[in-house]
This record gives sequence, structure tokens and C-alpha cells, in this order.
Amino acid sequence: MIENLKHKNKYGRTTTLALNVFYTLSLSTFLFSVFCYFQIGIRGVIFKALLSYSILNTINIMFFYLHKKILKSYVIASVLGYITLLFVCSHSGGINSPAISFLVLIIFFGYLIKKGYGNIWLVTVLVTVVAFYIMNKYSLEMVNEINEENITEFNLLFLLFLIVLLGGVFGRMMNKTNERIKRAKKEIVKRNDEKTIMLKEIHHRVKNNLQVVNSLLRIQARGVKDEKVKLMFSAAQSRVVAMARLHEKIYNTKDLKNIDISEHFELLINDLISSINLDKKITTKLNIEAVNMSIDTLLPLSLIINELVSNSLKHAFCEMKSGEVVVELFTKKGIECQLFYSDNGKGMQKNILSESENSTGLTLIKTFVRQLNGVIVFLNKPKGISFEISFINSSIE
Repeated sequence: MIENLKHKNKYGRTTTLALNVFYTLSLSTFLFSVFCYFQIGIRGVIFKALLSYSILNTINIMFFYLHKKILKSYVIASVLGYITLLFVCSHSGGINSPAISFLVLIIFFGYLIKKGYGNIWLVTVLVTVVAFYIMNKYSLEMVNEINEENITEFNLLFLLFLIVLLGGVFGRMMNKTNERIKRAKKEIVKRNDEKTIMLKEIHHRVKNNLQVVNSLLRIQARGVKDEKVKLMFSAAQSRVVAMARLHEKIYNTKDLKNIDISEHFELLINDLISSINLDKKITTKLNIEAVNMSIDTLLPLSLIINELVSNSLKHAFCEMKSGEVVVELFTKKGIECQLFYSDNGKGMQKNILSESENSTGLTLIKTFVRQLNGVIVFLNKPKGISFEISFINSSIE
């Protein structure tokens, strides 16, 4: 035990537990064999089997510090224990021997090390117990070294041995293990909470920085007289606001992995409508499926919607008193998502995606679609403009 405690920081939890059990079994079996020999006069096969196990298992432990393979030591210890119990049980009453209950420990310890070993010993022990039962039922001859005078002491000793081993050794070890697991879980929860707070603070600061950039662009635009340049500043501001809106949404959500994207897109589109301030009634129709998205997916998707809505507000409803913007998003084939965007404006007769010279907004849309590993398709409709964008949602993978 003392030897193993010196190495508790050197080996893993399972190895340390296994070594503790090995030491305890070797020492307990030795003391048990000495008691049998001197106290109750059992000096035959049972004594020799117990003493041999204590010696051989101690040698097994010593060899572990040479090869450092706990599975190898476990296999040797288990086989030694099984053979020892076969001798003890067959010479102390077979199926009626108190020692037969120790076979359960081999199964338990097997599952503790590895599921496959536990399964092997489960079958082996079941077959062994059934064999002892058949031998007892048909009165097959077995040598019983336990006489009526010392059977009570022998049974009591094995019962005490079992209680001490299960309660005093396994029980305390498992309790310590459970305590360590509880502490580890608390530490993980604490660290996760700290990381969540830190991430939210980062998103909050990013949002504030983007708002500063937006303010700088607005101030800079005040001194510009060229309307085209003003429109460029306005477009840049809307893109910055779209990014700031997303970071604000992430900061205010409790679960960073489950962002309400429907509410986010609704706020984003309403911000655009109010900021561009058209003298028209613009309605929105949103059909957004509840989909989990990471910021790596949601940010380019938000900027795509920002560009599409901005384009509609600036060009689609020029000759109309009212207009409608439709955004639909749903999953398809597991990790694939589809975004449908359309308006009921004046539309276009040609596929603007095939044009060799594109506007800045359309170039950005194509760039963001590529970031999503997606594909954008222009849908030719008699009224308005419509796009279909298919992309992979990495958060579902």
C-alpha cells in the first residue's frame, strides 16, 4: 500500500486503483493463510493455495514496475485469483463454500479495467458456479478440508474478509473516486461559466467597437456632398450595423450555441428598413426554422441578407407605394440549409449573377456564399427578384 501511494501521482486513476487492490489482496490473503494454518489447523490445499497466491501476486506487482502494463498485471492477478478460488472452493464445500462469493470480485474488477475482460470473466464464473452446483447435486466426490469443528470460524473469517475487502477497500476507493469526479465536474462547470462570461464580454466589446466604427463613418459622411459617395458610406454603415447587431444578440443570449436566428433576422431587416427611411410601406414575411448556428455561419449569412434587403430597398420599390420582402430559411438533408429571398418589386429581366461586372453588394454576396461553402441561384420570376442559396451548416455536423 505504502509503495503504491508513492506512485499515486505517476499513474492514472484506474492503474492506481488496480495497484491498491493488488496490494490489499496479497497482504490479506497472506494473513488469511497464516490464520488458517495456526488458528484453525487448515494446512492442506487451502493453505497452500492462499499462500501461493499471496506470493505470486506480490511478484506480479513487482514486475509491473518493470513493464508498466497494468492490463498485463491484471490478467495475471485475475488468473491467479481464479485458480486459487477453484482450489479453495473445491476443498471447502464446493457450491456451499463461502469462498465462491469471491468469484464475483473477479467479474467486478474485470469490468473496472475493461468491458471485454468483464464479459469474459462473467461467462467463466457462471460456468464455474454451474459446474460446482452439478457436482454437488450429483454428489461427485470432492475433498473437504473443513471439518465441523472449524467450519464456523472458517466461514466467519471468509465473511469478514469479504466485508473488509468490499466495504473497507473497494467502498473507500470508489468513494474517493466519486469525490474526485464531483470536484472535477464542479471545476468544469466553473470553467465553462467563466469561458461563457469571457466570450460574452468579447462579443460585447466587439459590438461597441463596431458601433464606434459606425459613428466614425456617419461623421465622415456628413462632410461629403457627392450623393454616390454618401451611398457608399451608407452601405458600409449598414454592413457594420449588421455585424454589431449579431454580436449584440450573442451577448444577450444565455446559450451561445442556440441563438434565436428568427428574432435576429427580424431585428436586422427592421433596422435596415428604418435606417434607409423610404417613404413607402414595406412589409416583411419571415419563415425561419429554428436552426442552431455558430457565429462562423451566422455572420456571413447575416451579411448576405443585409445586402439583399438593402438592394431591394434601394432599387426594387422605386415606382411603388408599398413593397414586401420575403425571407425563408429551413434545413434540408440533415446539415444542408436553404435560404429563399424575394421581393415584389420591379424585378430584373436578366440573371445578374452571370454578369461579368457586378456591383460591390453582389460581389460581397458571392464572397459570403463561398465562405458558407454554398451555391446561389437566381430565380427568374415574372415579378420581383428572387434568390435561392444552399449552404452547409457546420453547427449540425
